Amino acid sequence: MNSNTHDIKYKVIYADPPWEYNGHVAQTKTGDSRAKVHYPTMSDDEILNFPINTYADDDCVLFLWTTVPNLPLGLQVLTKWGFKYKTCLTWKKEYHKRGGFGMGSYFGIYTEHLLMGTKGKVKQFYSGKSNIITAEWRGHSEKPQQFRTLIERATKYLEPKIELFARIKPVGWDTYGNDVALQNKPLEAFIP
Repeated sequence: MNSNTHDIKYKVIYADPPWEYNGHVAQTKTGDSRAKVHYPTMSDDEILNFPINTYADDDCVLFLWTTVPNLPLGLQVLTKWGFKYKTCLTWKKEYHKRGGFGMGSYFGIYTEHLLMGTKGKVKQFYSGKSNIITAEWRGHSEKPQQFRTLIERATKYLEPKIELFARIKPVGWDTYGNDVALQNKPLEAFIP
């Protein structure tokens, strides 16, 4: 993975792990999970044992993306990484504009969850915003900018910030991830 720095400890961590799924969701014709078609994935153990303390300050907020099939694992990761669960945000995906549909094994899944946890002494904040955001689905694993903006506003006094498993490098954030190819461009430059 590409990294900007390893010697800084971060007050805010935004993470979207490359979940492997182990057959929880629809497979491709080759038998691989849909995630593996788009990027290298990590096993549950690799995510659980990710060296989060390399990045996390003693006083830190974690925002951790998890999918519906991986919700129990997401909560387990949050705890294993040393954070106490506080709340979650939910992305209600709009597929109709791009002709997509919700994948899933039992029901079509039209939501994804952003778990929030804290460790150490983090002053409680209140954004005054809903924990449900409806936003267009743009492609596999792409997250809506509204969530990053909400995090930035809610944690404006907590610096520095890092996005783990990042695909882009938004202004004002350090990043760590395989897909970070374009640096220091506003996020709008990546949205079609």
